[in-house]
Amino acid sequence: MTQHNPAEPFDRDAAGDYRQRSRYFLGKSREYLAEGDLHQASEKGWGAAAWMAKAVAETRGWEYARHEQFNVVLTQARDLTGNYRILELRGLANDLHRNFYTRRRFLDAVDIGASLDRMAELLDLLEPLTDRVNGAT
Repeated sequence: MTQHNPAEPFDRDAAGDYRQRSRYFLGKSREYLAEGDLHQASEKGWGAAAWMAKAVAETRGWEYARHEQFNVVLTQARDLTGNYRILELRGLANDLHRNFYTRRRFLDAVDIGASLDRMAELLDLLEPLTDRVNGAT
């Protein structure tokens, strides 16, 4: 994804694909949780947040080409909306990502399930930022 002028047209198809994939990953995270695969549940939960952030970045003309830009995009989303809950949920998303590298015995299915519920909340907060009409931000 390249940075573009927010006043110029954006790739609506790409933003839509990112949104759709985000919701798909959230659904997969719940399936993995039900199967007891806590590593994949966690990673797909983080992926859902990351892909919705990609949709926001594409729509808004913000750069998101590297993994670490997830945090930057969510800070920009907080700045745009004034909603500090986005940053709290960003932290949970990053915790889910760290779970992928954590030994199974240190993971808790109840905690991961609660975090996945919060990822649904994050997606709901971010998704309206992917609606852009006539180049307005």
